[in-house]
Amino acid sequence: MARYILIAASALLLMLQPVVRAADPNDIFIIRTTTLSPDAAVAAIKVYAEENEWLYLGDNKVKKGQVTLVKICIPEVGQIIWPAGLQLSALLPCGNLGVYQRDGGTEISALHPRYMSILYPDPALERAGAVAAPLLTDMLDAVTK
Repeated sequence: MARYILIAASALLLMLQPVVRAADPNDIFIIRTTTLSPDAAVAAIKVYAEENEWLYLGDNKVKKGQVTLVKICIPEVGQIIWPAGLQLSALLPCGNLGVYQRDGGTEISALHPRYMSILYPDPALERAGAVAAPLLTDMLDAVTK
């Protein structure tokens, strides 16, 4: 019996290994630098979201005001995810951004949408990530010009 449990556990570990090693941790973030102040960068993100009919869900200052967390949602990406389950709303890739100063400039750090399929392997999440990545990258490029 113990032998079968060991075999099953080994098989499970082998199946999970690609998920654990799916991406280099540095590839899970998209980072852009701008000369804008953090507040101006956040304002530019809000304007871009509104112009593109995305949902600007809000921003909050943390770390004694040193970092602003921004949350946006891209509706067409959400529509791909919803059929896979409403529990995935916690993963919505729409845009989890950090805006902060570093080395005299402002950085915007965004989670790359591929994080969703790493955390929850599902074809819908892979499609959503493929749709979201260029949209999010285009937004970052536009607001950091």
